[in-house]
Amino acid sequence: HCASGEFEYAKPVISLFKKIHPQIPVLVTYFSPSFRQQVQKFPGVNMSCPLPWDFPGPLSTFIHHHQPRALLIARTDLWPEVLYQTHKQQMPTFLFSATKSKIPKFYHLLRPYNQWLYSKLNVIFSVSNSDRLNFLDLGADLVHTKGDTRYDQVFTRLENPKPLNDILFFDNTNIPTLICGSTWPEDEKEILLAANDLVKRGKLKLIIAPHEPSPSHLQILEEMIFNEGLNTIYYSKTEQWPQNHILIIDRIGILAELYQKASLAFVGGSFRKTVHSVMEPLAAGCPTLVGPFHHNNREALEFSQVELEAYPLLNAVNVVKDHMAFYDILLRALERPSFLEKSREEIKNLVKTKKGASQNVVEWIEKFL
Repeated sequence: HCASGEFEYAKPVISLFKKIHPQIPVLVTYFSPSFRQQVQKFPGVNMSCPLPWDFPGPLSTFIHHHQPRALLIARTDLWPEVLYQTHKQQMPTFLFSATKSKIPKFYHLLRPYNQWLYSKLNVIFSVSNSDRLNFLDLGADLVHTKGDTRYDQVFTRLENPKPLNDILFFDNTNIPTLICGSTWPEDEKEILLAANDLVKRGKLKLIIAPHEPSPSHLQILEEMIFNEGLNTIYYSKTEQWPQNHILIIDRIGILAELYQKASLAFVGGSFRKTVHSVMEPLAAGCPTLVGPFHHNNREALEFSQVELEAYPLLNAVNVVKDHMAFYDILLRALERPSFLEKSREEIKNLVKTKKGASQNVVEWIEKFL
């Protein structure tokens, strides 16, 4: 079961499980209809449907009809009647890639309820040890720190890249490239103020990949770029990348591959409200920048504390509060471009240590098959 975006955490588990046990069917339930097609089309999903309402009758009928061997819940979304029914029928039930923030004091009034809820689970696999301690503090019993399965999904994507128009990225000038992914107009304003001078002087190549490349968004972005005295080219409409032009990505679905072509990355949403995931640029080895609104993302918080041995002037994730701080980080990074390649390998190796959570989940399932 996956609430909505939590399907990203289930993907690598499904892929690995079906690789080992192709004959065993997988049923995925969800709530958000916006994820229906994504779930239906994913290889390894034999059937998918909305989870019934959390009432005894519908759930009892649903479970009796499908007779599942086990229930796996990705990340969050624990429903009391679901857990009561699976526990009653002695069905192995398991929460993985689970996180739990530090608990406010008043929340302990709900400890008896949470203790009852967690008692219906066979085991919880938490992302970090701090998550584990928070689960235990709320009354959970069997909790093990086993990591985040989404890292496995990110590496699977990087190991099976979609084709790009590689001629655009052939560059014998060795000018560092900054890619700004999943951007919004609030991000793009700060990006252009920070990078315009460096682009004009031929010190930096700039790629902007809007989160929503709609005609209206692209028009606003193009006007902003022209107002800074710069020119644009569109990914889908060109075979050359002239110097001092900003490359705009007007396609979706290729951002993970683009990060592998860059020297540095900025992740959008972080000058707007909430930052998008920094996993992909980090897994590609990019020293990554984020704006002030990044506290929703635990990877951004974690890797902002990681200083790079290969390039002590940078962290794996660098927080910038405005365009001036953004510009300072870019100057710092461009001071020794040859060190960026060494930093790339260091970041990749750091992120690779996060792999393997999906294997832990599959091994747990196999105990009950």
